[in-house]
Amino acid sequence: MATNKPKSRYSPGTTKKLRLPKIGRPKRKSLFEEYFYAFLVIIFVVVAVLGIAGGMEGYNAVVAGLWFAVFTWFAEQLRRYFNEKSSPAAAKQQAQQAKAALAATKVPLSPNLKPMIGPQWPLKADKGPAQGGGKPAPPGNKPVFVYQRPTLPDRKPRLPANWPGRQDKKPKQ
Repeated sequence: MATNKPKSRYSPGTTKKLRLPKIGRPKRKSLFEEYFYAFLVIIFVVVAVLGIAGGMEGYNAVVAGLWFAVFTWFAEQLRRYFNEKSSPAAAKQQAQQAKAALAATKVPLSPNLKPMIGPQWPLKADKGPAQGGGKPAPPGNKPVFVYQRPTLPDRKPRLPANWPGRQDKKPKQ
């Protein structure tokens, strides 16, 4: 009697091997690293209280608590320095990966595209006081944006202030 199950299409020779990236566990901070400055305050208070309870004067107990807190802070800074110094290649590798990712995201644009932001009219070179009217500006000067109002070539623009016969014109001084 024949089975109702279809034959399996699995054949070991036709499958492709797929490389999956290995994702490591995220680095977790310890409780001391997470709340470092809070622990410094706790160390200071505990040492000061224990000093006072042990028979020290209040001022001396506070100074001893500060010394313990400062010593702990310097020890943590030293530990971080040696951890960073022992693996400088990892920091360089992360910086190179960030640069490569930034370079990969840039897409070259077509030269026919106009910018949506910025000057879309022609730029004229800045004419400094030393240049004459017809000389172009040296290449060191930045171009200055000058808006040229589009007019017909054979007519002057007629603005309301130039209309003939206006009675409400300001008198020239």
